[in-house]
Amino acid sequence: MFKNYLFSSVSQIFFSFFIVLFFISSVVLLISIASITLVVKMNFMDLMLVFLYLLPGTVFFIIPITFFAACILGLSRLSYDYELLVFFSLGVSPRKILFYFIPTALLVSVVLLAFSLALIPLSKSAYSDFIAEKRTKVDVNIRAGDLGQKLGDWLVYIDSAKDNEYGGLVLFSGVDLGQESFVVAQKGRVENLEGVFKLSLDNGDAYFAKNNELHKVNFENMIIQSEVKKINLSSYDLVAYWKSAFEGKKSQARRFAQAIMTSFFPLASIFLIPLFGIANPRFQKNLSYVYILGSVTLYFVLVHILSENIPFLGMVLLPVIWFFGGYYLFKKKILKVY
Repeated sequence: MFKNYLFSSVSQIFFSFFIVLFFISSVVLLISIASITLVVKMNFMDLMLVFLYLLPGTVFFIIPITFFAACILGLSRLSYDYELLVFFSLGVSPRKILFYFIPTALLVSVVLLAFSLALIPLSKSAYSDFIAEKRTKVDVNIRAGDLGQKLGDWLVYIDSAKDNEYGGLVLFSGVDLGQESFVVAQKGRVENLEGVFKLSLDNGDAYFAKNNELHKVNFENMIIQSEVKKINLSSYDLVAYWKSAFEGKKSQARRFAQAIMTSFFPLASIFLIPLFGIANPRFQKNLSYVYILGSVTLYFVLVHILSENIPFLGMVLLPVIWFFGGYYLFKKKILKVY
């Protein structure tokens, strides 16, 4: 009976928090996706596919915070409704409450590890492949009058556009032709020849700079071709993705440390749940929201600092110290009183 009662109290808060945070993060995610459509044309299904690719990275941070907050607030609600005191009088101890949360916290940490070490890297790779494929199809969205747009390796400015035909083109590239190239043309067309990017230009001038020399070429028709490489995803890519973290790549070591420390947050914070949730309503004010905000902020600030400076040592020290620090406070503040 007690377990069902506690589960009902926690689950109601968990799903309420999760839905709200998920909605807010989804709106932010859709706004960021909208910036992609400035370069690549997408229909509704493409947008939903990109949303699904980027979703794991967002859900990864929502789950641990929501779980931690819901458990504390669920206990706090029972405490300040005097219901938890009734269970204590019936022989339910804080240890029994703690043991109820341990399997769930362990399950959440395992799910977060699966997200951080597998699902998020795979979704990022799939997202990169999808964008690369859209570019190879030359399904691009080049707008007249905008600066900083790209076609392949070329920066492009156009005066007018209709489908894949453009007027008043200005192009620059320091890569595609092996030298710095500046091209001006009256008209141009874009085609995709089985993955080969083809840009046909009419009536213009081309300038090539190499070895401190500048050459000018007048042309009636110029064809620029380049093959856009496609990244293939495989199971080996997942291993190689994390392997670089142990081979001196600092950015990857930081990501790996953040993934581990974030994944173990629910398990490392298991003693903080009864510490912040159990209270005597006669003598203590309800400061559970303050405790949640303070502990979550402190933990993730430490995650950022340690992952930047001592990633491999930090991902071991922080969860362990956080775990035993919580145990010490739980033993001193809760077990001695209840």
